[in-house]
Amino acid sequence: MIPCRRVPAGAVKVTPGHSVTDLALARAHRLPLISVIADDGTLCPPGGGWLQGVPRFAARPQVLAALAERRLLRGTQDHAMTLPLCRY
Repeated sequence: MIPCRRVPAGAVKVTPGHSVTDLALARAHRLPLISVIADDGTLCPPGGGWLQGVPRFAARPQVLAALAERRLLRGTQDHAMTLPLCRY
């Protein structure tokens, strides 16, 4: 019998439009480059039909609630956001 090795499960958000590293990852895995946030800041397909038209900051608690309801939410963690500044 082959021993079962536990592999951590989870999700990674890849944002090719915001990061050179994410763009390289998306290209390496041939991921489609899609837009999920419209120009007005609301979610649009393929960002989730059930969230279509919802402002992006209002969508976050709805997504967390949906994950928790399905017992898929393992937790949340605050992190510092660093935004590079262009000086030119």
